[in-house]
Amino acid sequence: MEGSNPAAFATALLSPGINLWRALEARGMDPAPIFRAAGIDRAALRVPGTRVPVRASQRLLRLAEETVGDPSLGIDVARQMHGTALHAVGYAWLSSATLGEACRRFARYMRVLTELWTMRIEEGSGGVRIAFVFAGAQPPAVWVHDWLAAGFVRLCRIAYGEAFTPLDVTVVRSAPDPRAPFDEWFRCPIVWGAARASVLCRREDLAQPLPTSNPDVALANERVALEYLERLDRSDIVAQVRRRILELLPSGPPTQLEIARACAQPAHAASAARRGGHELRRAARQRAARARGRISPAHGLLDRRGRVPGRLRRGVELQPGVPPLDWKVAKRGPAGARIGRLGRARRKGRRELTGRAPD
Repeated sequence: MEGSNPAAFATALLSPGINLWRALEARGMDPAPIFRAAGIDRAALRVPGTRVPVRASQRLLRLAEETVGDPSLGIDVARQMHGTALHAVGYAWLSSATLGEACRRFARYMRVLTELWTMRIEEGSGGVRIAFVFAGAQPPAVWVHDWLAAGFVRLCRIAYGEAFTPLDVTVVRSAPDPRAPFDEWFRCPIVWGAARASVLCRREDLAQPLPTSNPDVALANERVALEYLERLDRSDIVAQVRRRILELLPSGPPTQLEIARACAQPAHAASAARRGGHELRRAARQRAARARGRISPAHGLLDRRGRVPGRLRRGVELQPGVPPLDWKVAKRGPAGARIGRLGRARRKGRRELTGRAPD
């Protein structure tokens, strides 16, 4: 059912599709018919930020696999990657201080690129494994797993240098024939037929300072990614909080109150202030009533006007096992009987002065 499938209403950024387009052209093929068959217009590739349903992108990836019929397609697409087609996430990667920082940013803002898969960073005794996990019930084309692992290695070599080599790589497909393109690209042991695509990295490689590091550019692109996510999902409070923190950081570490004020909409903030004022005044009335002995501490609940709630007057239990409290005692405290007599005497005196008959 569509409602139970996370990919049913998910979307993906279209701009990474330019890498597939170029890989097909490098093979001497015309990519236009494949994109048209998937329902994707070539002109949409030139529009920044264009998104398509994940089902359309999966259809494109399967059509490409069926048309090309070469297991090394994922390697060819990864070879075309330069990072610039990955929106602000790609620029944030290229300007990060280390590969470890770049991986954390990539995993944090993966939803800018797609809602079909996520990137996980798993610490282990042998190193740090970068794994790609798919959320949809329908598996993608097999070559997509190859592309994710090969594309990650490509981005690492752009920032780190061609010397970057993983400790090992796992791929979903069985060993192809020939397997030379995979061995030449990864330059490390490959585990075939794995449950997911992943790359095992050395900790020292991820901690090595990068020559392309630029903190200002990285921060600016992280802010762009947050704004994009906020537009993508206005209800994502986590994205809003991160964006406000980035905006407030130049003035020093922000307090929780400053972040809350920055995130709140004016109407919501005014409503929250009014509710807070009501609660403060209500608590003050309760403290004053208890100090005067007008309400029992065990059932110290007054409404906003300082009156005893109707449930006490009706003798309704407030808690299981607690007997109903007489409303006069709740309202007037231990001196309720004396106050009651005084009240009746005052009413009797008023009736005598006005000549009114008793009720």
